Amino acid sequence: MQRRSARREKRQMETNKSASSSQHPDKSPGDDGYAQLEQELASLRKRLSRLERIEREHANQTAFMQQLIDLIPMGIAVHTNGVATFINSAGVAIMKAESAEDILGKQAIDFVHPDHREHVLERIQELLVQDSRASSPIAPYIEEKFIRLDGETIDVEVAAFPMSLAEEQNAILVIFRDITEQKRQHLAIQERERRFRQLVSLLPDATVIHKNGVIFFANQTALQMLRLESEDDIVGHTIFEFLHPDEHDEVRKRINTILRTREPLPVVTERIVRADGEVFLAETVAFPFVEEGELAVLAVVHDVTEQDKLLKALEKSEAKFRSLAELLPASVFIVSECGEILYINMSTQSILGYTPEELMTIDVSEIIPTETLAASNEKIATLDIGDKTHFELQVKTKGGSWIWMDVTVAKMIMDEQIVGLGVATDITWRKETEALLKEQAKKLVKAYEDERARIARELHDEIGQQLIGMKFALERAQYFAISDEGQRALHDARQMLSNLTETVRELSLSFRPPMLDDMGLLPTLLWHFDRYSAQTGIQVDFNHSGIANRRFSQTIEITVYRIVQEALTNVARHAEIDKAAVAVQADERQINVTILDEGAGFASEPALAARNSSGLYGMQERVHLLGGELAIDSAVGRGTVISANLPLLNR
Repeated sequence: MQRRSARREKRQMETNKSASSSQHPDKSPGDDGYAQLEQELASLRKRLSRLERIEREHANQTAFMQQLIDLIPMGIAVHTNGVATFINSAGVAIMKAESAEDILGKQAIDFVHPDHREHVLERIQELLVQDSRASSPIAPYIEEKFIRLDGETIDVEVAAFPMSLAEEQNAILVIFRDITEQKRQHLAIQERERRFRQLVSLLPDATVIHKNGVIFFANQTALQMLRLESEDDIVGHTIFEFLHPDEHDEVRKRINTILRTREPLPVVTERIVRADGEVFLAETVAFPFVEEGELAVLAVVHDVTEQDKLLKALEKSEAKFRSLAELLPASVFIVSECGEILYINMSTQSILGYTPEELMTIDVSEIIPTETLAASNEKIATLDIGDKTHFELQVKTKGGSWIWMDVTVAKMIMDEQIVGLGVATDITWRKETEALLKEQAKKLVKAYEDERARIARELHDEIGQQLIGMKFALERAQYFAISDEGQRALHDARQMLSNLTETVRELSLSFRPPMLDDMGLLPTLLWHFDRYSAQTGIQVDFNHSGIANRRFSQTIEITVYRIVQEALTNVARHAEIDKAAVAVQADERQINVTILDEGAGFASEPALAARNSSGLYGMQERVHLLGGELAIDSAVGRGTVISANLPLLNR
């Protein structure tokens, strides 16, 4: 207002000055009227200068006030006749506008949530009709909801009062602040408090809150633990009424400590007295607790009477376990999930040479190969609680020798941690015996095959030659025979001899085909398939890899040949089909043999268990002697699959 008056006065003075100059154009500088005019002009110039200074000061004050308003962290806005005419920077930020122009000129009520508009309009009307001389024309802070320019609804606190302006009527200044986060936090606090009270009420442990030793809250568990009928029997009473007299001094010290340090106290065991006079043991933990601005103590009490009984029983049981573990002629151990040895018995020293104390500090990877240890840990890790696994591994003794141990480990929980409880037995003697037996068995198989080869050679060389000689003798006798009857008899004898010769030849080849030693596995298999198909009419679909132009040990080649030979013989005898499939694959580590037919099939498990098939049992024995695995999958009407896996290393 002051700025506008100064501008009007300045314009009037300039008009008067112009008019005065125009009325006396011909005055000379020496006239009295001209001198008076000069004085008036000087006065006007002085007044004009003062007004310009006032205007500059007013502009500076206005700019200062604008900066001050922009620095206020609350939103400040003015709406005139319902239209927004001013908003500060904080208000622009609260409403998520890019600038004040996004808000100015719009209806102020449009920024109010629809649920609040009717009430806001009533407040505006009340403010506009208030007497400006009223003692308190300001509308106090109330909570409303605004709609920001991005469409989001926010909670705000709003205060408003009318502005009396000479040129603008019905103007209202609004002060507002965003309380969305504050309200959210308040609701969260209320929700946490509600949940706390609900949780405390449902806790399985007794919860008591006392101030200066006087109880003002106890949950239902506390009433049940103390055998009280209602809250009136505990609220308002002191905690010392429910403590054994010998505990009073220590509890007072604990209360003083928690009030002084305002930090939780560790768990202690105390004797507590029930309403009927029974004394029981309880574990108690105390926390500082603020109630209506005053420091109180929250105590959580857990009845450990049964736990104490179980603990004593457990101690007895543990003593028995340790006594038994120490007497066993095997290594008994307990390991943590990370492989740390938690317990090991004295018998381990006689097995490994290490004392239990040495083993408790030693790195397990120093005495067990890394790959073996990783495989064992993986087996244990996959166990469920209560399950067990079994494996064999080699362990290095303190003397540097390696021994074999048979290990059984069960996964269980001890002292609230998952552990492995295991028993390990020295089976080095068994492993050595097995190795010796395998070596003897291999020698036996070799001797058996050598004997078959010898018989085959004798059949071919000795008996075969004699049969050929007999054939020539019969031909000669037939040539000199006189009667027709003699001719016929000699002809029949020659035919029988020819059949016998062929039988001996087949027997010789069946005992041991010479080409297996001379040419190797693949040519012998191809020869056998051709001979087999010619004899039985059954076609063999043969697939192979890794065996061409390659020789294996004599034992491996004989075993593979015998498995294929026996399996195809069974197909010819029982399968009742005209086609079978054989696959032989080999790499650097193993050789796999598979014989498949879609014939009649049989019950494989009973047949192997009863050992009524010398062919199947013989295959199984041959494979096991070489450290391999044989699988027979068959059922009546479903065909048969025989799979053998033979290791090649160290053979």
